[in-house]
Amino acid sequence: MTLDSSNEVVAILYDIENAPFEMLNYTLGKARRYQPCRTIVVSDWEARPEQKRWEKLMRRPGFTFRQISRTYQGKNSLDSAIYDSAKLLYDEGVRRFFIITTDSDFVRIAEYLNSDTPSYIIGVGTKQASETLRNAYDEFFVYPPEEKEKKTARKTKTAAAKESEAKQEKTAKAAVKESKTVKPAKTTKTAKAAKTDKAAKPAKSAKAARTAKKQSPVVNLPEGTLTVNLPRTLRQSLEERQTAEGVSMDELVTYLLMRGMARWVED
Repeated sequence: MTLDSSNEVVAILYDIENAPFEMLNYTLGKARRYQPCRTIVVSDWEARPEQKRWEKLMRRPGFTFRQISRTYQGKNSLDSAIYDSAKLLYDEGVRRFFIITTDSDFVRIAEYLNSDTPSYIIGVGTKQASETLRNAYDEFFVYPPEEKEKKTARKTKTAAAKESEAKQEKTAKAAVKESKTVKPAKTTKTAKAAKTDKAAKPAKSAKAARTAKKQSPVVNLPEGTLTVNLPRTLRQSLEERQTAEGVSMDELVTYLLMRGMARWVED
């Protein structure tokens, strides 16, 4: 249903007891899409006299703020008063409505506004609004709107991540393809280098062995310990003399070394 006549009235039914000031302010911004036309905002303003911001709000140009009267006191007194005001506006010919609430009791108001000639009803409520309430309207806006914006941002972020992943996959495939193309040349070059290394390795090893053989390593042994590799015949001679003289091998070797050193000094 399209309503485009500038002579028509937009009625905003505000459940002041269950919707904060910010939700009304948000709805007034949405209602401007039907301007220029007369916009009537109906609620029990006297029920919240401590909120001075109502006075500032009611001075806005282009909106008429109407006080409703409650016929009785009680939990649903405001619901009934808004219902009565909706009937009066409907009888006056109003067919465009905003209903600001999350209370499912307002479904009956929407049903009445569509009882004879259908109205175009837009609901504004929190995300806790029931499906029954949402389905009673032609449109429904969730407040605060940041929830929808966050969801859109998450979708955008996910799309960007998928696009980035696709680019990375494409780059990887291109790299693999390029690697396969260049691989034979690299393999040939690597094989040649390996062959050269293998040929050079024995020469290097032989040279290192000769150098190590020429150099006599200097070993620092602990005091009192001497390890010597003796020819087999020399060891047998030492063992025979050890037995003949009845001394230990350490005593025998020490004695022979001392005697040999003394002669070396004398010479």
